[in-house]
Amino acid sequence: MKKLTIGKLKAKADRKFQDFYRGGKCEICGQPMFCLHHFIEKSRSNYLRYEIRNMVKVCLSCHYKFHHPDPVNSLNELIKRIRGKAWVGWIESHRILEKRDNRKELERIIKQH
Repeated sequence: MKKLTIGKLKAKADRKFQDFYRGGKCEICGQPMFCLHHFIEKSRSNYLRYEIRNMVKVCLSCHYKFHHPDPVNSLNELIKRIRGKAWVGWIESHRILEKRDNRKELERIIKQH
C-alpha cells in the first residue's frame, strides 16, 4: 500500500477531527454548527491545528464572517469576551509554539477520531 503524503495525511486528519466534534450549536449565534473554525489559523500554528481549545464551533454564516471580517464588529474579539481572560492568555501563550509535521501523530489523529 502506498504511503500517503504529509499533505494528504493532514487533509484526512482534518476531516476526521471535524467529523468527530461535529454537532451542537454555533458559539456566536446559536444556529446549528457547520464546522470548527481555527481561532489561530492552521497556517499560523501547526501546534494548535488539532487542539480543541483553538476551535470555535460556528454555523455557515458566522464562518463566512470570520473569513470576511467586519472591521467594526470583530468575531475574534467577541470570542475573546465569551471565553474570557484565562482562555485568551492560554491561546496567546500557545500561538507561538512550533511543531513540525509528524506522520505518526497524523496517523494517530486519524485513528483516534
